[in-house]
Amino acid sequence: MQRQLGADPHRALAPLGKSGRIGLRFGPGRWGTPIPSASIEHLHDGRRSAGGAARGARLMRGYRRLLVLAVAALGIAGTGCQGTVDHLKANFAAKQGNDFYKAQDFQKAVEWYRYSLYLDPELPIAYHNAGLAFMGLYKPGSKHPKDQYFSQQAIDNLTRYLSYQPDDEDGKNQLLTVYLQAERYDDAAKFFEAEMKERAGDPAVSARLAQTLGMIYAKKGDFESSLEWYKKRAEIDKDNPEALYTIGVLCWDKVYHSGITMELDARKQMVDMGLDYLQRAADLREDYFEATSYINLMYRE
Repeated sequence: MQRQLGADPHRALAPLGKSGRIGLRFGPGRWGTPIPSASIEHLHDGRRSAGGAARGARLMRGYRRLLVLAVAALGIAGTGCQGTVDHLKANFAAKQGNDFYKAQDFQKAVEWYRYSLYLDPELPIAYHNAGLAFMGLYKPGSKHPKDQYFSQQAIDNLTRYLSYQPDDEDGKNQLLTVYLQAERYDDAAKFFEAEMKERAGDPAVSARLAQTLGMIYAKKGDFESSLEWYKKRAEIDKDNPEALYTIGVLCWDKVYHSGITMELDARKQMVDMGLDYLQRAADLREDYFEATSYINLMYRE
């Protein structure tokens, strides 16, 4: 339509009127005097009177304004329609990806999710599902460049998804899973420490994040940092026996696996600390069998 307007605007707009006239709208429901097409043509012949020429010039200026507005309206409408079509196509592509994901054809699923995001880069669910598909392609613990690429893509897509849905706890757990499988403990700690700063005002969330960070550092083998975060959890969630129990188990694990490499004084301090936390946990919960079992194990150390 725009090419037609540029080539011959009179011809392109003529079908909008009746009997060779084009109606001008001057407000909601109000139409101005139609412009006779013939009058427009006669503006160029130079045979009208001075008054007619002035009137013709005014009509021509009005006509040109109408033409500009029509072209602009067509451009805006075209853009909006194209955006709607792309959004519908993107959703269809994401659905195709879901079908391949369910069939465990993760490579095909990734291709469809990527096409979906090409059509609509602001479709959060496509980022989420692409992250899961890349997780399906990744072999946990593998250092092969291909698997490192898959794990990075999973992380990138899940992180992008969480930028749209920051409160999705399932999405955060999925991201944590990739970090741990890829043994990227520092990156995991960085992500959840930032989360801890943002959510510090919510005790329940802070306690859960402190537990997550304690677990991350324990996986890394950083006992001191793990103990620090588990203690923070116990300070926040004082009446939770599991928070105390976890610290007791961590102390036992340290003593047990250190063996004779740990100095006697340090060993005794660690045993005493573990017994203290385990006993406090057993005091808070009646018949806490797990805590009692670790108390017995700790005495053997």
